[in-house]
Amino acid sequence: MSVIAGAVDCVSEPVLTSGDRFEHVMALHFDPQGSASRGVVRAIVDRDGRVDEPGFVDRSRLYTVAMDSPYDARIEGAIEIDGAQSVVAGLPEAEDRTFLGFEDPNLWREDGTVHLYCTIPLLDRSSDTLSMYLGHAEGPDIDTLSMTAPTLGPEPDHAGAKELAVAPLTRAGVRHNLVESSDRRDGRTYSVLRTATATDLGTPWRYGGVALHPDDLPHDWCAGHLSTGPLLPRSFVDLGPDRRVGLLNGRSATERVAGRDRFGTFAVGMMVYNTETGTVEWVSDRPLIDDPAARTITFASAFRELEDTGVIYAHVDDDSIRAYRVDPDALAALVPPAA
Repeated sequence: MSVIAGAVDCVSEPVLTSGDRFEHVMALHFDPQGSASRGVVRAIVDRDGRVDEPGFVDRSRLYTVAMDSPYDARIEGAIEIDGAQSVVAGLPEAEDRTFLGFEDPNLWREDGTVHLYCTIPLLDRSSDTLSMYLGHAEGPDIDTLSMTAPTLGPEPDHAGAKELAVAPLTRAGVRHNLVESSDRRDGRTYSVLRTATATDLGTPWRYGGVALHPDDLPHDWCAGHLSTGPLLPRSFVDLGPDRRVGLLNGRSATERVAGRDRFGTFAVGMMVYNTETGTVEWVSDRPLIDDPAARTITFASAFRELEDTGVIYAHVDDDSIRAYRVDPDALAALVPPAA
């Protein structure tokens, strides 16, 4: 296990595997404000291409998950969202693009309402390009959800948003959330972190600027692409009222191998995010977790705080989801003080 010594301990047995039902599983998430006994997961029902090469296409479906313990989960049934079909069909690109299924679920609870966010990917097969919406559904629980209009969608200068991290409220009463988006620079397309300001959890949000760009960082481990992981609660690592430790999924640069582009490897690092200003103040110079069993992907999707430890959940090559125990004091010691 490649980890930063003393901070992370890998649980040997996977929390969840694809088993015989699905080709791949990924993106485990559960309600961080309520019971963690149930959650959601993305299952790949069909994959065309190789995950380490550009151009692969996944078809996905979301399922509920029962957590028998923090380290053992079972996949239940497919999530049914009322009104989902009509919302997707009403998107401008839906008529001439292929909907690939909901992806990358993220749960949030506030004032008794569960909010489910998910990627709505629409594929243009003629150009192999995607338009991405950040879908939203809400209800009293994950079994009773109704879909609303997406919170975010594609813009003229980028393809849209996915992979959400919900930020705390600012003193002005808004949230500077983080999403994965895209940016082109010098002929290359990068995955970047972009802010998305929300005045309400269930109504459309407003894009901000690029909060973090791999081309602006000196670190090899995240030189190709970036995607946000969860922001850790202040009760776990306290950096003050406006700063949060966040997990950061980074991919090393794409390489040319035998005449074909080959993606770099994904690993899990750390960042410090100022939730009041919507700025990333610091990025770790090396990964926190880079699972040796992974051929190309170690990707964090969820965090759970227990009585004396924290647990990071990450999928490894989309084949299994593993748990990594985190020591809060050792983790806090890795973070530099505020400037």
